[in-house]
Amino acid sequence: MIVSGEVIAEGKTKRIYAEEPTVLIESKDDITAGDGARRDQIEGKAALATQTTSNCFELLERNGIPTHYQGRLAGSDVVFRALRVDMVPIELVTRRLAYGSYLKRNPGVAEGARFEPPLFEMFAKDDENHDPYLDYSCDMVFRYHPKQPIDEPSLIDQQNIVQSPFGLRDHEISQLRDLSVATFEVIEAAWAEQDVTLVDMKIECGRTPNGFVVADVIDNDSWRIWPGGDSNQMVDKQLYRDGQPLDFVADKYAWVAEATNQFLQ
Repeated sequence: MIVSGEVIAEGKTKRIYAEEPTVLIESKDDITAGDGARRDQIEGKAALATQTTSNCFELLERNGIPTHYQGRLAGSDVVFRALRVDMVPIELVTRRLAYGSYLKRNPGVAEGARFEPPLFEMFAKDDENHDPYLDYSCDMVFRYHPKQPIDEPSLIDQQNIVQSPFGLRDHEISQLRDLSVATFEVIEAAWAEQDVTLVDMKIECGRTPNGFVVADVIDNDSWRIWPGGDSNQMVDKQLYRDGQPLDFVADKYAWVAEATNQFLQ
């Protein structure tokens, strides 16, 4: 099915169409890395992404976590309906284990160190600057290079929170942290039932008149997951970043989509 109507936003892996009072979110077969510098297509990825996202959002809704999800679009395996929200232009990352860019920002931390409770971080959605790490202090927002230690040499810029598109008040940061960690813990528990470790996960949120909700998508591009807790058994987007063959990556995405069906059993 091809969705008709006005495209109001398009990202690297999805399109968003206006359909008052909601929107339609259509996944694409694209897979990217390096802030879009590398791009390929995997046939069927859009359907797998929509399947995974729908299962995750339905799981969250069942556990009382507010989302924008309104259900799959009848007749399509690549589109779902969602509330129209005011998106927060920040990636919210929750980590159970120290891995990836966290180790570059914190070189004194051992790989695989466990965070209790989960660690929460925020990153500006800004491909040109590689999604800078965000820090807030004294009504200012500071943006740092995400793969360098957080100190003065890695500072990209700083702005008053009133002027910054990434400006948040303390109570808003607290609300987003609580929502992100709660989302992580629900999905972590669902994966644990299948002996899969959720290492870390990024989400995005939107504002509604009633507060923040989990928005955008949650698919196999959104997390690191290790069956059996073994990084050598990873089945997530890191495989593509590491240069694995596309057909191998496609098989893992299919495995993940099928496994998330168990979230709703």
